Amino acid sequence: MNKKIIAVLLAATAIFMCVFAACNKTDEEEEVIYVKNKDINYVTDENGEKLLDSDGRIIVYATEKGGKKIKDDEGNYVTQAQEFQPIEDDGVIEDLGFFFTLPEGWKSTQKFGVFENKAGTQSFEITILAQFYEDYYKSVKDDYKELNQLEGVEATWTEDVDLGEDFRGLCRFTMSTDDGVIVMYIFENSKNLYKVRFLTEENLDTAIADSEAVLKAMTFKPYAYYTDITAKTTEAPKTTTEQKTRPVAD
Repeated sequence: MNKKIIAVLLAATAIFMCVFAACNKTDEEEEVIYVKNKDINYVTDENGEKLLDSDGRIIVYATEKGGKKIKDDEGNYVTQAQEFQPIEDDGVIEDLGFFFTLPEGWKSTQKFGVFENKAGTQSFEITILAQFYEDYYKSVKDDYKELNQLEGVEATWTEDVDLGEDFRGLCRFTMSTDDGVIVMYIFENSKNLYKVRFLTEENLDTAIADSEAVLKAMTFKPYAYYTDITAKTTEAPKTTTEQKTRPVAD
């Protein structure tokens, strides 16, 4: 057994131990991973929707230290762009490239992009990779071929999983051991490469059905995370781009 496969198995075991073990962090140790919409001084359009520029940065009002909005010499509020900050509000996670509506019985964790059910038996992790789809696809499929030869491991690989046009090139890799089941998906959306990993203590059939249900709770936005790796395929609405530099009247 080569070192890479040993590492994969050890990592899988460690994942199950970490995800399904109780967390004893104190309040002082917890970090703020997500903010609420009310925490950000957004500029909004006539429909009350937050404005983003063509790169997905949020448009906010410039303020003084005390929080008072700054006006220019003509009496218009000054606005500026800032990097998108992940939001959790009313059970919906919003990030630069996607929304994730938390299914009933699920919650966010103290690690960005990681969610778990309240029973502590399932976990869902969303990762955006700075790689090309073709390269990562080959790497994962090679891992599957090797893992599938190991005693005590049941691995499957499924091409062209159909969950709709938002999930381009969707493939599913599963690995079952005595510890549980890992279901991993890779796909593209707006030139972003997504890896989604679902962990469960249930059986494989239940794991696939549950993981697909959670995956369908994602919707997507047209912004690229790694413009040096991939190029954006769409632009933000024209009105959004214009609002970036337009003064806002009182």
